[in-house]
Formats: sequence, structure tokens, C-alpha cells
Amino acid sequence: MYGLISWAKTQPEQAFATLAVPPSAIIAGLVAGTLLTVIAALVPAKAATAVAPLAALRPADDAAVGNRRGKVRLILGLVALLGGASLLIFGSTTVSLLIALFGGALSFVGILLCSTLFIPTVVAVAGRLAAPVGVPGKLAAVNATRNPARTSATAAALLIGVTLVSLMMTGAATSRQAFDDTLAENYPVDLGAMTAADAIGSGDAAVSRIKAIDGVNTAVLLPAVGTLAQATPDGGNTIYAISAADAASVLRDGALQPGPGTVFLPEDSRGGPAKISTAAGSVSLDAKVLRTRHIPPFVEKSSLASTPLPEMPAMVWVKLDDSVSADRVQAVQKEVATALGVQERTVSGAAIERVTFNSIIDVLLLVVTGLLGVAVVIALIGVANTLSLSVLERTRENSLLRALGLTTGQLRGMLAIEAVLVAGVAAALGAGIGVVYGWLGAQAALGGVADVVPAVPWLQLATVFGVAVVAGLLASVIPAHRAARLSPVEGLATA
Repeated sequence: MYGLISWAKTQPEQAFATLAVPPSAIIAGLVAGTLLTVIAALVPAKAATAVAPLAALRPADDAAVGNRRGKVRLILGLVALLGGASLLIFGSTTVSLLIALFGGALSFVGILLCSTLFIPTVVAVAGRLAAPVGVPGKLAAVNATRNPARTSATAAALLIGVTLVSLMMTGAATSRQAFDDTLAENYPVDLGAMTAADAIGSGDAAVSRIKAIDGVNTAVLLPAVGTLAQATPDGGNTIYAISAADAASVLRDGALQPGPGTVFLPEDSRGGPAKISTAAGSVSLDAKVLRTRHIPPFVEKSSLASTPLPEMPAMVWVKLDDSVSADRVQAVQKEVATALGVQERTVSGAAIERVTFNSIIDVLLLVVTGLLGVAVVIALIGVANTLSLSVLERTRENSLLRALGLTTGQLRGMLAIEAVLVAGVAAALGAGIGVVYGWLGAQAALGGVADVVPAVPWLQLATVFGVAVVAGLLASVIPAHRAARLSPVEGLATA
């Protein structure tokens, strides 16, 4: 945290960051770590002491579908998975976050219970991809599933971390898209302002200056072309004109495409035919009431063959770059006001709201991903431990392979492929499960306030998968070095 805070202080938007270490954080960490370690040791300790000495000398059967342990685990896992999945889907469709949260946790417990039964099979199938490597690849595929219980436990630890990271990434991407779509519908224009009578130069010149502002994507000028016979809910009755091409370039809402013969009115306006007064006379147009109040009445230019009203100020709509920061939005707001010759408070829009929502999502995602990244590192330590145990158990076997002609490079490659198989399968399964949980979780949390459309952060998920595979390779370095430096003669002499 000290390193993160030190880095944050160098960033303009995070200069306020400070480091606080309350005693409760240290005490809670020590207590939680100790208790969890003791609790985790109780079940294996009880299992070890409950076995009779003679029974311990016989090889124990791993949980499989064909034996009693496997059948019990399968039944409990399927019950938890199906029951939890039903609750998760119900909570998502009814927008009940607590029900969806409980259902997701229960279904994931079911997946973990069944993991011992399907992970070794998946690893064995993935092992076929290593066959082209030759003898090291074929041996790695066999060794990866030699101890199914250990392989499943190791992969499950990594599966948990990758699933949670993928869940957060997918949920954040889906939430961001839902927020953007909702904001686009409620705030179709990033920034909007009226021109002033004493504006600096003409309206077109002001628009040109606005387009040159850093962070501005485009800007358009909307002349006032008429007035409504009845005022809108906010008291305005001026109608502005915009071309279809300009509307497509500046409006955030892609579904809002003005066409001829229709006047678009803000929310809560009266529908039906609208009577409009123009410089050339009265005109009646069909009225379409939008789901937003943050936009004035407007028409497509060809709908009213009328010259702009000289006594009425025009309006300027501005669209900003998607990557603009919150600080930059406020600066752009000031520069737009200066270019138009109006007060800054008269320049309004959704840009600040959009940047605020996105920054909140980014911070939450950064914090949670950092915490879950620690869980992934711990899981990868488990991969290294598993390989170390395999090296110790197969000391004579590896030495015999060396004596038969297996080179140290091939031995290292065999252990590296074995680690990659376990880490890769866990990462792939975790990413897929996390995507589904992320979608359903976003629907349960935001379905009541926005239309949630599933989004998949492919690049981020590919990065997680790549990191897991590379980390698996790194986890194999120490065990492989230990196995390779032992001479075949010493290994064969080991009891």
C-alpha cells in the first residue's frame, strides 16, 4: 500500500492520496490469517488421524464417479450448483441482488465440489495439445493427472482467483456499457449552451474555436427556427434545427435519429401534432416525446423550410472525446463558455456525470482486482508446491528417464508443460465462469435502472489468461531446477 500510495501521489487526479495504517487493520489481519489457517488444517488433520495404521498402508482411492466418495461429492455438488444457479437466474431476472449473490455463492460451491470429478478430465484433454512437443509433452500430460486430487485442489485454488477477477472485469465492462447507454438516453449531448448576443464573433466562428479545444470531438451550431404554441415542461418553447449528419456526429444516443416531418420534444411534453410558429408562418408537425428533459425541442433541418429567427440566440452542442478526464471536462466547460461569451454555469450536459461514473467503476475495479491478484499469486504458489511434491515423489522415475536419454532441457520442459496445463485449464475455466457470473451480477444490480447488455472485455480476459500461464511457467522454475541438477546416479540411489 505504501508503494501504491506513493505512486498515486504522482498522479494529478490522485494527489490527495494518503497512507493510514489503523491498528485494527494489523490486528484483524493477524487474527483472520491465524484462524483461517487453523480451520483449514482441522479437516485434513481429522482425516489423517482417523485412518487406522494398516489402512494407511493401503493406497487411498481418490474421489471418482465410480466410488462412494465421488458419488456423494457429485450429488452434493449438483444440488448446490443447480439450486444456486436457479437462485442466481431468479435474482438476476427479478433484480434481487441479495438473492443473486447467495445463488452465485452457492452455485460456485457446487462447481468446486464437482471440480475433483471434471478438472482431471479437462486437463487430460488439454494435454493432447502438448503431444506435438514430443516425449516431454506426452509425459507432462500423464503426470498432470497422475494424482487427480492434488491436481484438482491446485487448479481449484487458481480457479477461484481467476473466476473472481474475470467476474469483476466482466461486471465492470457490462456496468460501464449500461451506464453509458442510460446516460446517452438521458443526456444525449455532452455539453450544450446558448450563444450570447455579444459572443466573440459569429456563431460559426465560435464553433470553430470550440472544435479546436483539446478534448473536443466535434461541435455543431443549432439555429433557432421557430417557437411552439405551448411551452415545454421546463418553460421553453424555442425550436432548434439540426441536420441528420450533425445529429449523428454529436448525439450520444444512437437510437435518436431525427427525420423530416417530426419535432422532438423533451420528456413530459404533450404528444400529438405540434403547432409551430416560424418566420414564414405556422406549421404543424408530428411530435415525438423523448425520455429525457436534458434537451430542447429540435427538428431535422428539412422539416422547417424557414430562416433562423434573428432575435433568438442559437445553441451549440458539443461532443467530447471518450478518453477525456474529469479535470479536463471542467476545463473544456470553461473554454466553451469563453468561446461563446456566456457564463460557465450555462454550459451543461452529461460529460461530467459520465466521467464520474466511469472513474468510480475504474477505482473499484482497480482495488478489487489488486486484492484478487493477491489470491491468484497465492494460488500459483500452490502450483509450485504441487510440482515440488511431484518432483520429490518422482525422483527415481525422473532419474531413470535421464538415464534412458531424457536431457535436462526436456526434463525442465516436461515440468513447465505440466504447470502450464494446470494453470491454463484453471484460467480458461475461471474466465468462462467469471463472464457468466459478471453478466448475471450486473443484471441483478443494475437491471432496475438501466438496460443491461452483456459485454465481454476480451483483451482483459486474454491478459488474465496470459498472466496465469506465464506465472505457471515461473512456478515451475524452482522445481525444475531442483530436478535437473540431481544426477541420475544419485536419483536412482534414493530410497
